[in-house]
Amino acid sequence: MPKLSGIRQIEVTAHEAKNLDTICFRGAAPLAHLALASQADIFDQVSNPGGLQRDLSPKHASDAYDYVRRGRDPNYPRAFPEIVLNVRDKKVLQREEIETREDGTKLVRLSFDLDKMRDGRVCVSRVDGNHRLFYAAGDDRREPLMTFAPFQVHVGLTREQERSLFVDINANQKGMNTSHLAIMRARLTPEEEEIKNHPDRWIANRLAEEVDSPWHGLVHLGGSKTGTRTQGLTRPVNFASLQAGVGRTLAKSQYIHDLTDPEAQYLVIRNYWDAVKLTFAKEWARPKDFLLLKNIGVMSLSILGGTIIDRCMARSTVSIEDMARYLHQVEGTFDWGKDATGERSISGMSGNRAALIIAGELAKELSDETGENVIQNLQAALLAKTRP
Repeated sequence: MPKLSGIRQIEVTAHEAKNLDTICFRGAAPLAHLALASQADIFDQVSNPGGLQRDLSPKHASDAYDYVRRGRDPNYPRAFPEIVLNVRDKKVLQREEIETREDGTKLVRLSFDLDKMRDGRVCVSRVDGNHRLFYAAGDDRREPLMTFAPFQVHVGLTREQERSLFVDINANQKGMNTSHLAIMRARLTPEEEEIKNHPDRWIANRLAEEVDSPWHGLVHLGGSKTGTRTQGLTRPVNFASLQAGVGRTLAKSQYIHDLTDPEAQYLVIRNYWDAVKLTFAKEWARPKDFLLLKNIGVMSLSILGGTIIDRCMARSTVSIEDMARYLHQVEGTFDWGKDATGERSISGMSGNRAALIIAGELAKELSDETGENVIQNLQAALLAKTRP
């Protein structure tokens, strides 16, 4: 389906409105029409240092397009926030008053002359909504979006005023808590689809919510903490960290994917964390005093979990006791105290690289029942071949 073409004028109906310090025109129109009537002024420090918009993310734009195209579901209505435009060149716009209502609101017709916008200039700037509009007019693979969405049109704002609004819209809004967003998405997704596309989120959700899980009652799912505080509870780990940790375990383990039943994969990972709770009982029981249940601890032990799970599965066992035997070998490698100092301390360490280093040091301490340290022996053999 080709992009909309051959259209010389776009007409929309709007009402004149006061929005804090500005007078603008608000209404709703097909997304394809709003796309044709506007342009993105992309900031480039070399070629367009006076530009406004961030560089386009094709995936973000494609996701916005697919969100509109997915079809109406009466149980889950879709909605877009207002697309904010500014008419920089008043010559491209004609404004015709249709009526003045009893409350004084003016209903107007805005006509955008597309012939005057074909010289490459940004005549109508997309202050907010570029990703929503980027594919809206269609292309070789996408049909135009004729679905109505709300708009807000300003006329004659300066570049500085545009920039100020852009910053206000994008910087002054509080970002969505990732744990809260993940939980909302999980609850909106059918379980079969969740298992197939987001096994890390599905397993983390089971770990957080099932009563027989070691994580039950310890995971903050996002949203308000008032109820938790009222009950005198402590939830030291946020859901996003637990989900990321499960993802690390699934990525690290080779053998867990041989289990084709997702329930079995969940049980293996649950057993591992039961073994962690058993081995590091003091640290687990006192999360305020230790870093074990902070992000660095969850990430490090999740990576180590992939290694221990593989060792256990290779020996045809995934029991809590067998996993705990391996964990006891690394129990004293680091001091998890939040105020600890010295070589064994991890206080002050953070980030993915630190987690990989800690997990790697822990894995070096693992040995099988024979007492043979496989990793250290392998490392020594490799180095012996490369050193004179």
